[in-house]
Amino acid sequence: LKTIHKHGSRADSIVKSMLQHSRGGDGTMEPTPLNPIIKEYVNLAFHGMRAGQDPINVDIDLQLDKSVGEVPLVAEDFSRVILNLVNNAFDAMKEKSQKSIVDGRKSPLEGEGERSEQGDDAELKYNPKLTIRTRQSDKSVTIEIEDNGPGIPDDMRDKILQPFFTTKKGTAGTGLGLSITNDIIKAHGGSLYIYSRPGQTVFTIKLNSVKFEDSL
Repeated sequence: LKTIHKHGSRADSIVKSMLQHSRGGDGTMEPTPLNPIIKEYVNLAFHGMRAGQDPINVDIDLQLDKSVGEVPLVAEDFSRVILNLVNNAFDAMKEKSQKSIVDGRKSPLEGEGERSEQGDDAELKYNPKLTIRTRQSDKSVTIEIEDNGPGIPDDMRDKILQPFFTTKKGTAGTGLGLSITNDIIKAHGGSLYIYSRPGQTVFTIKLNSVKFEDSL
């Protein structure tokens, strides 16, 4: 019964995600203060992570440009973009944090060479950090969501925006989160860019910030 319930719940999650994926942008964009939405949903994602399984301590650095005002958004949809990207960052840092603990418990013979001169706890000193930046330019707003997790391997970088592609094991993910995120950003006339290397991943969103009265 537990197995039936688990897979039934997963099927329900996939169907709901597919419906949201195909719904399209039928919401109406309205001028919306961007920085407060980012603060609210980063905070929501953080407390959700802390209340879930295997919580980690994360240093959150909000570098929000005070000159960023209202941006044309479907707030309900765009909030999912922030949640999805921040939750993905937490998952990546959680994975790296767990690996650091496992590696730190290995003896030098089990690891790849000797430990550093900093002592046996050197590998345990990974400090997860999430940095969120906003910047205002003449006609656009840039949002950066950066984590210091393990990074995205080159062979996965071109696939992660595809529907149903996931690196999560078992029933942990549907593979629709980033695909939906990308679709929502496109529906807002924006673009999503991904930069990653070992120890750093940055998702950059560029949105048009021209006010409605300016475009008439």
